[in-house]
Formats: sequence, structure tokens, C-alpha cells
Amino acid sequence: MRALLSVVLLAATMAANAQEAVSAQAWLERMASALNTQPFQLSFVQLQRDQIRALRYLHGVVDGEEVAYLDHLNGPAKSVVRVGEQVTYLEHDVAPYSVAAARIRGWLPPVFGGQIERLVPHYQFVLAGRNRVAGRTAQLIRVVPNDSFRYQYRVWLDLETALPLRVDLLDTDNNLLEQLLVIELHKFDQPLPALAELKGRKWPDVVLPPHQKDTPRWQFGWLPHGFEMTHYDRHMLLGLNEPVEYLSLSDGLAELSVYIGRVGQVELPTHLTTTNGLALATAIHGDVEVVVVGKMPVDTLSNVANNIYPVQGTEQGGDSD
Repeated sequence: MRALLSVVLLAATMAANAQEAVSAQAWLERMASALNTQPFQLSFVQLQRDQIRALRYLHGVVDGEEVAYLDHLNGPAKSVVRVGEQVTYLEHDVAPYSVAAARIRGWLPPVFGGQIERLVPHYQFVLAGRNRVAGRTAQLIRVVPNDSFRYQYRVWLDLETALPLRVDLLDTDNNLLEQLLVIELHKFDQPLPALAELKGRKWPDVVLPPHQKDTPRWQFGWLPHGFEMTHYDRHMLLGLNEPVEYLSLSDGLAELSVYIGRVGQVELPTHLTTTNGLALATAIHGDVEVVVVGKMPVDTLSNVANNIYPVQGTEQGGDSD
């Protein structure tokens, strides 16, 4: 009888855990839908251990096309406009320029706007408690990695709209690295007129990345599960006039950048971690130096840097076309 009771309790616990995971994922999918479809305005601050930024974000769908506007409220004028999949950067001392992108980066992880299912094999979604943020009731969802190679997120979603009201990035010891904290949320029935005006303006043409005639000449002996290469190019390193190969990798949420070039005259530290979680690791392979950067545990980056090899039959080095 006791054995039967244990089996029943175990089955009930597993069913409850599965239902919780589905519910938490459903919340995140509601968030993605809201970020893509709802007309709203968020005023928020980005908190790091060494700085605070005040920003405002507007979003709406105008004539069937998404329009978004991110404005930095303090310091020199700086803003970003997105119309469809064209993102234009506006700064006070730089000529405006546009790139092809589906999201405005730098305030939320891009995956929060879609493809939540991509995270399922590598993260657990945990439905936690509720709290008040910006005067509104919010549901807490924890996004917890299945390993110790990346960091976790805690996301508070508005109960009514499912829009994010607070997003925390925590390290493996649960120390807060970054926080996005909404101060005010306004939701609208129709997009704000300012977004229609932005959509009607003529923005600079998209800057195309350099065309690469070949594939990357490097392979990884070790990567955290789920990481795939999202970009590769070869270019001159700004300021040093040195050729480098650049690779960008992501699991959908965490991202890392890899720079490969000839060993320089300046000796770099083998590893370095900043107060906001951005870390750097380096490794030397013969006359080639590898630098890996990302908001991930420095041991993870060090393992990547130490386990990269030239593809068999290719020449090492950072020469560019």
C-alpha cells in the first residue's frame, strides 16, 4: 500500500511540474505576442552595478508593419527607430545609419520577442509568485539554465497585458548583474501618432555587411549545448588596423563573440569579469590569439577560447580579403 501511495504521489508531482512548465512557457509566449502586436509605451531604467540609464520605448503596428522607438532620456541625444526589419540609429555626433534587424537590441534579449520554444531544451521555465511593479500586478517567471555554463533571468510580466515590467539577469550565485525596471506602462487602443510619423520618414538605406566568399576557417572542440553560429566575417580591427576573424554564437538567449587574430604586442589578461557580468577570456594557439567576450561565466568563455581549432586544410591567421 505504501509503495502504491509513493507511486501515486510521484506521478502527481511529475504532472504538477509538467503543468507548471507549460504554464510558465505560455506566459513567455504571451509576452512575445504582446511585444509584437500591442500598442504601448514603457518608461524604464536599466540598472547595472556601475551605471543607471533612463529610457522610453514606444511600439505599435502601423499599416500592418511594426514600428518601435527607443529613446535615451539622459545624456547626449541618442535614439533608435525600427520600421519592419530596418533599424536606424540616431546619435548626436554620428551620421544616422540603418541595419537589417528584427528587433532593437540592448534593452531586452531578442528571443523575448519570439521563438521562446528554442530555449526549451536548454532552460527551464518556472512559474513563481506575484508582486507589484510600476503599480501593476506582475507574474514572476524564472528562466533557469539546465547547466552552470550560462546565467538565469527572472521576468515579471504584467498580469493584464503580459508585457515585461522587470527583467533581472543573475549570475550562478544569484547575484544581480543587470535589471530592467519599468516605472510606467501606458497601453493604447491605437498606435501613437508619433509612430506613424516615424514610419513615413525616409531613413538611410541599410548598411550591408561585407560579403564573405568562404566559410569560417575555425571549428569548436567544445561549446555549451544549444550554441550555434549566427554570424561570421573578417575585417580590420578598429583602432589597431589589425585583421581579425569574428564569430558570433548564441543559444537564443545567451550570446558570445569570438575574435581571432595574430598575437599582438599588448599582452591581454587570460580572463576578466566586469561588475555587470560581461566577461572576457583569451587563449594563444601558436601565433594566433583568441578572445571570447560575453555575459556568461568566465570559465565558460575560457573553455571556448581554449577549444577552438582551424578547420583541417585551412591556413591559420587573421588575414582579410
